[in-house]
Amino acid sequence: MPPTISDDIAAWVARRDEVAARRVMEELHPRVAGIIRRHWARLEEWEDLEQEVFMRVFEALPRWKAEGAPLEHWVSRIAMNVCRKRWRTMSRRPEWRWSDLSEGEQQAFLNAQRDDEPLEGIETRDARSLMHKLLDTLSADDRLILSLLHLEEKSLEEIAQVMGISRIVVKVRAFRARKKLHAALQRLEGEEKSAP
Repeated sequence: MPPTISDDIAAWVARRDEVAARRVMEELHPRVAGIIRRHWARLEEWEDLEQEVFMRVFEALPRWKAEGAPLEHWVSRIAMNVCRKRWRTMSRRPEWRWSDLSEGEQQAFLNAQRDDEPLEGIETRDARSLMHKLLDTLSADDRLILSLLHLEEKSLEEIAQVMGISRIVVKVRAFRARKKLHAALQRLEGEEKSAP
């Protein structure tokens, strides 16, 4: 019978078994990569973030308890915290102008304003890029809450657990973050209407 992930974790913790560590990484990589790709727009940084997540996972693995949170949830929380920490270290939160957007991002914005289906030739890449630019205007915590709530469709309870705050605080922060995002959208809309 092949070893389970629990066996591999025990082997790595007991004797720093590299083969076991590789199997743990292979098992957890799709989850970690998925979280990073959903929460971090800069493709060139994905691999660095994945490495940072796995460094933290293996550093903390001896303290993980199987009877506590399931391994996948525990690793997900580490991955989201790595993204949140990276957002916090970004030196600025840009305020995007209409002229800063690519033609595709501008078209994605216009489509969203009209509630149209994406037009032929406008790729979802542009809509995703626009979404990340707008999310970049928020604080790390606001961005994480909205991403978890609306992009990953997590419940308020799940978000509260991941962030270590109460459900009510999540609800209040989500409300305030949506207001900030709406203000950023209104600024873009005003600039788009005044653009030549």
